[in-house]
Formats: sequence, C-alpha cells, structure tokens
Amino acid sequence: MKAIIYCRPTAKGIHSFYMAVGKDSYYLFSQPYRKGVDEYFRKGVVIDRAIKYSKSRNDAAILRTMRKLPVYIKYIEKEYDIQVLEKTKKKVWRKRKRKCA
Repeated sequence: MKAIIYCRPTAKGIHSFYMAVGKDSYYLFSQPYRKGVDEYFRKGVVIDRAIKYSKSRNDAAILRTMRKLPVYIKYIEKEYDIQVLEKTKKKVWRKRKRKCA
C-alpha cells in the first residue's frame, strides 16, 4: 500500500503535513504557507512522487519541502514501526532473509 503525503492549513500562514498509510494518518511537520506547496500537496501526492525532485516544477518552496520529507518519514517509520520508503522495506527484507539462513 502506497503512502500519501498531504497538507492542511492549520493556522493563518501555517501548513501541516501528514502521511496517510491505509486508514492511519501520521503528522509529519508544519511550515509557513506557500501557495505552490499548497497546490502541489493539497489533494495528496503518492510518496514516490512527493520525494522526486524532478516533479518540483522548478519551484524552490516545493523543492525545500521535498528535502524535508525523507527525514520526517524515517522518524515516523521508527516511531510507529512501519515501512513506507522503499529503502526501509529492502533493509527489513534483508534482515529477515539473514535470520532465516
């Protein structure tokens, strides 16, 4: 199941970012409001597209947000013991493979 990254305005001039995985939603971080970021993440973006720099449309605000996402996602993965990023999934798979051998 793919994770979805989306944002919601929480206060005047503030965006809060969330990650939806299945039925669960996890808070990631908040940052100042930017129109381009709102347009890109408002309806939700699949995680692969959310961290792919080439999809930023050369918007500096979107690019800065994309750089923040992996750090916060890794924290959520550790905190809630979930695997969202492909790198994490491969790492867990390798550990399980070694235990079986």
